[in-house]
Amino acid sequence: MFHRKNKQQKKSQEMLDIDLMEEIGYYQKKPQKKGLDQKIVIALVLVVVVAACVLFSPLFSVKKIEVEGASQFTTSELCKKIGLSKGDNLLLFSKGRAEKTLEKSPYIASAKLSAKLPHTMKITIKERKARGYVPYMGSYLYIDEEGRVLEVADSCRDALPLVKGLKFDSFTEGEILPVQNTDALAVILEISQMMEKYELLDEVVEIDVSKPKDIYAYVNQVQIHLGNMTNGDMKIQYMQQIVKTIPKEDRGILDLSGLDNPKANVTFQYLT
Repeated sequence: MFHRKNKQQKKSQEMLDIDLMEEIGYYQKKPQKKGLDQKIVIALVLVVVVAACVLFSPLFSVKKIEVEGASQFTTSELCKKIGLSKGDNLLLFSKGRAEKTLEKSPYIASAKLSAKLPHTMKITIKERKARGYVPYMGSYLYIDEEGRVLEVADSCRDALPLVKGLKFDSFTEGEILPVQNTDALAVILEISQMMEKYELLDEVVEIDVSKPKDIYAYVNQVQIHLGNMTNGDMKIQYMQQIVKTIPKEDRGILDLSGLDNPKANVTFQYLT
């Protein structure tokens, strides 16, 4: 009995020693793991610090600003709109927000900002072009080839045709003019495209689409009867050719409405 008891005590002592050794080993290893974690944290902090120093250093500062496609705005005007200045960080500048800001202008159809390393920011603009004026309560609405209101002005400052005959009660700048006579708007948009094609936008003083099937245009002191837009391209082309031959002081009526019929003649009647 005594011998068996000693064996049990010896076995219990051995198990206690093993547990004690494992516990000592655990505490010995734990500082090693903690030290490794600290090294990883320090390395990450160093990486972040170095990256921040590079990003915020003059290495990527804006020194040159390029603009492409803009005729309505100067480089300084565009930069002011988006808060871009030389010295700004090329990589951290919010290009997406700047693009959205520029596209709020009715004159800007789309905008794109791109960074050209190491020091250049490029602004690419696609503009809308004014194609005529629409009189409204003592003011003038600039409209583009889609009938979109680009601007409200007190006077007609550019050589563009004055459009008469469109019926509407209100408008929103930047939106297409909500006319009641949509057929008249469709006609004026068609005419403006043809006049741009034949370089007449600077010549035509006034277009009256009150009756979309009986259209009149006015250049200097000449009234031009277009009729409807059947063979419209031919009529605008004839108008471009003939208007150049009529002295600005001459008064008269140029009748192109007969071009609906291939056998008809173009006539010009002088007025005194």
